[in-house]
Amino acid sequence: MRRTAPEVAEKRKKDLLQWTIHYYLKTSRPVPSAVIAEESGLDLSPARIRSLLQELDEEGYLHQPHTSAGREPTDKGYRFFVDYLMDVQRLAEREKERIEKRYDEGLSELDSLLSETSRLLSMSSRAAGLALAAPLSSQGVKRLELVRLDSRHLLGVLVTESGLIRHWTIPMENAPDAGRLATVNRFLSEAARGLPLSRVKPSLAQKLLQMEAEFKNLLAATRAAMESLDHLAVEDPLYLSGTDNILERAEEIGDMRTVQALMRWVGERESLAGLLRKEMEKAVVDAEAPDTVNAPTVRVRIGEEMGAPELSGLSLVTTAYRHKGRPVGVLGILGTKRMAYPRMMSLLSYLGELVSHKLEGWSEEDS
Repeated sequence: MRRTAPEVAEKRKKDLLQWTIHYYLKTSRPVPSAVIAEESGLDLSPARIRSLLQELDEEGYLHQPHTSAGREPTDKGYRFFVDYLMDVQRLAEREKERIEKRYDEGLSELDSLLSETSRLLSMSSRAAGLALAAPLSSQGVKRLELVRLDSRHLLGVLVTESGLIRHWTIPMENAPDAGRLATVNRFLSEAARGLPLSRVKPSLAQKLLQMEAEFKNLLAATRAAMESLDHLAVEDPLYLSGTDNILERAEEIGDMRTVQALMRWVGERESLAGLLRKEMEKAVVDAEAPDTVNAPTVRVRIGEEMGAPELSGLSLVTTAYRHKGRPVGVLGILGTKRMAYPRMMSLLSYLGELVSHKLEGWSEEDS
């Protein structure tokens, strides 16, 4: 009799566990082995299904509410299912990054682009290939800034809207440090962006005159802002909606005492804000790690994983929304363990991207 290879047997068991948990989340009813045999399409005999279910019971992934009932997932089973979904998500993200990297492996400077184009024209035509850019003086400025080389030299950098890049050395008696240059560069960008190079110098001169006239008002406004800082109330801006939805599924959480303790805990906004702050701190650590590709964009905390006994009957799904690639806040869904995890994770992932995109749009409008 031919024996099944261990890796094949293990995969069948995982497939069975995944299907059972998915079916339970969809129906909210214990899953009998007969239903698995009829509907799963796993190509397993009823006897083999019963044997694998028994193994999963013994390993702590499933349990039976009573002897004649079907199976329900345990916290360990939920964790297996969520980790499986995250693995799928990570694979998709890696594939997406690979595609985007190949897409970005192109020419980013107009000089290089035109040089390569003229070379291709020559090779293809067996004649002289030509490419001409517009005069630099007539091109719109996209970026103009200064970079500190050392205590006596700055580097000027000019990027035009058509992609031409020029840089040159500027001698100084005492070059400003990087912090002060950041202020100068904001001024240069505001005065030069979008103008033809021939108009940048007159624009800078006009802006300097305006700055001299407005300096006193700016100084007064800065002092007023400084004085007002002490009057600001410091609190976490936590927005919370729909706690009544948890009460509607109270039978999934526990007895009345457990539900009452849970609602008291949720009512203490500082406790809930503290839980989300921990998720925020984790997102910041992941964002600063050298390899952020494998960091999950959506996180799931199940029962006791949240560190609060009052929440042992619930699950928390969170994601961080970002501004300029940096996590700046957290979105979350708090519900019973029998929530539809794939849908909740997909919803949060979508809304996190939507909020992040909106913040980037505001930044562009401000620019």
